[in-house]
Amino acid sequence: MSPASSIQVSNPNPLKTEGRPSHWVDEEGTAFKNPWKSWREHDWRDQLYIVFKHSKQCPTAPENISELIPARKPTWTGKSTDELKLKAMWMGHASFFVELPARSCIVDSTSTPSRGARILFDPLFSERCSPIQWAGFKRITPPACQVEDLPEIDVVVISHDHYDHLDEGTIAKLAALPRPPQFFAPLGNLTILKSFGVPEDNCHILDWWESRRVEVLVSGTDKSSEPVSIAFDLTCTPGQHNVGRNFTDRFKHAKSLWSGWVAREVLPESQSNAAKTVYFAGDTGYRAVLDGQDENQVPVCEAFQQIGNKFGSIDLAMLPIGAYLPQRYMSPVHCSPKESALVFKDIRAKYGIGMHWGTFVLTTEPIMDPPKKLKEACEEVGIKEGSFVCTDIGQMMFYD
Repeated sequence: MSPASSIQVSNPNPLKTEGRPSHWVDEEGTAFKNPWKSWREHDWRDQLYIVFKHSKQCPTAPENISELIPARKPTWTGKSTDELKLKAMWMGHASFFVELPARSCIVDSTSTPSRGARILFDPLFSERCSPIQWAGFKRITPPACQVEDLPEIDVVVISHDHYDHLDEGTIAKLAALPRPPQFFAPLGNLTILKSFGVPEDNCHILDWWESRRVEVLVSGTDKSSEPVSIAFDLTCTPGQHNVGRNFTDRFKHAKSLWSGWVAREVLPESQSNAAKTVYFAGDTGYRAVLDGQDENQVPVCEAFQQIGNKFGSIDLAMLPIGAYLPQRYMSPVHCSPKESALVFKDIRAKYGIGMHWGTFVLTTEPIMDPPKKLKEACEEVGIKEGSFVCTDIGQMMFYD
């Protein structure tokens, strides 16, 4: 089995659409907008605030930040009984490592796969999320590891092009691996991925609701057996956000798209009801709240109920809970902990892990508020204790 043939990407269920999608600005699908009633464009007041006031109001990390947000050295494997569990590790900020259960997609497979499919979501291992590495937002906590410490990765998934989600240094290293993964990103991101060194054949650029099937050949637990096929479907899902790596990227309209992603195991028909499903939200807002408005009286983004209706149930959701203040500026693009709890319910999630906090100081809320507010929000909206939590960096979580 050659490295180049170990991963196959196909499109068994092409998306059928009629007319121009509501998030396309033009007929070609090269410019995009938020189609939601919950969306609000930033106005001149917001622009003045971000230029002249925002950075002065952001908090400073306390000296004991490493105690408040511990970083563990990752352990990639668990007990032998954990191989049939879904695994997920928060690696800092919005970066996640996910390994699906080690189950074959072939009905008559006589061998057990040695591992499940492995996915990296929005990997970012650099010191800064910035156009340059000597200035800009700097980590207050370390990443779980570096690229060279990772086990073999099958797929890298990107939610959008902001520097804290699409990192050139990390992507370039992943693309240069002896067995490079396949890369998935929403529309408009092919050129930038190629500029980071990703071969075009390894790039898969999707629109909202489009899916691809990823099939991976891995060794069996019996080393003398033939390689075993494991598979999952990856779907690009809608959200409420924006894009841009410089001021010209959003001139008139966004030139690339933002998204979340759903990965669902592909199992033999007789076992399909047991397939695990994970949802990665990327960056998203839930509603847009102006100063003085009652947040409970403004429209909320329809995308999350649509996701819940389409997939029925999400076994694990990775949801942003930080970078939400000041509310006027941040609410259109970032969820507060309470809003993430509402997203959790909209998508019908069983378990959730909070992300997009505790790594970079991007906004004005106190650094340790997101996990505290998340716990309060879960109690308020009726989410069972322990179902939606925050973890240590590098902590592997297991889900039956």
